[in-house]
Amino acid sequence: MSAKRAAFFFGSGISFRSGGPTVDTISDKLLNGSWADHSDWRFNPANGRSSDAAKRIQQFLHILKAHIDPHLRSHDDRESNYEDLYAAALQIVQDETCEIVNPLLAATVRIIRDATKDLYQHLPPHIDNNRFASLADRASDLIQWVVYHTIARAKRPSGLEPLAAMARATASMNIFSLNHDLLIERQLDADMIPFSDGFSEVDGDVVRFNWSWNEKVPLRLYKLHGSVDWYRFRFPAYVQYGKVHGDPEHCKNANGRRLRLLNPEPLFLTGTTVKEQSYGYSLVGELFAEFRLRLRSHHSLICCGYGWEDKGINIRLRQWLYDAPQNRIVILHNASPDELKQKRFWYFYWDDFTKTNKVIVIPKWLSECAVSDLESYFDN
Repeated sequence: MSAKRAAFFFGSGISFRSGGPTVDTISDKLLNGSWADHSDWRFNPANGRSSDAAKRIQQFLHILKAHIDPHLRSHDDRESNYEDLYAAALQIVQDETCEIVNPLLAATVRIIRDATKDLYQHLPPHIDNNRFASLADRASDLIQWVVYHTIARAKRPSGLEPLAAMARATASMNIFSLNHDLLIERQLDADMIPFSDGFSEVDGDVVRFNWSWNEKVPLRLYKLHGSVDWYRFRFPAYVQYGKVHGDPEHCKNANGRRLRLLNPEPLFLTGTTVKEQSYGYSLVGELFAEFRLRLRSHHSLICCGYGWEDKGINIRLRQWLYDAPQNRIVILHNASPDELKQKRFWYFYWDDFTKTNKVIVIPKWLSECAVSDLESYFDN
């Protein structure tokens, strides 16, 4: 092991070889798949056809999609996906409940409310007495559960084997990931690479988050957008998140007492434009504070599988690039660099950054890399 240090930043693209879904796959399953609601507020895959409640929500989402697609076509040259639909549904709920009032939404929300009246007028409300907001809220629930179930199908990691070699070749390694799946953890476990992720306090069936970034463990994993195995519990003395590898509904602490699950869904972020609302508080806020702190100790950030579309992430990366003249982003991309240059994050900066060596493209994916390909980008 050398004295060098490495920092990696991963997006969902690194999971594709393992069967991880694309944005289009999740969007299609959301709008056209079969789903059934459950009494515990979850949604599960259904055989053949959606339940009445799920079908009502899917009809609502189709109407919502029809209203936001024209703007996305004219400004982004694309149609909406599940992330856009989640953001739109959440903003409706926030405006309807006065949590985040946005006057610019008023006219559009009024049109959508009128267009979906048949879907919510007989719906029992769970948000005040607002049936429309209740339907939009359940739509965001369905989206989260579709993401959960679709992502959970990718169980066996493939193409992540180089992580073990990188870890063994460095004295310290930080992995920042936007992925909700468990593929990185499973690969590291399979290769017997110890890592810390902020969770280390075992309490019966749950491993509690306790800000444990053990410096004695050379590899740290920061899942900035959450994970499919993070749930929020009420412990005897406080409320905290815990990692669960079984049924979260029936978790017990070390004394055999049943833990109270406060939210049926795990903690992971969805939604263009609205994710950043979570970047400054609670567990996600803790992770982003660590992201900023840890990144300051590196001058090279090796990226793979990221689509460069998260504005909250992008402004933080751009800030870091400007923090020091030697800071640079190394992109693993075995395709045309023109794909990267067209991304809004890079569009106005690409030429300047490449001339000053602040962005470097290696024409390989992570799965194709050996230590020799990347060690010159490790920090001393």
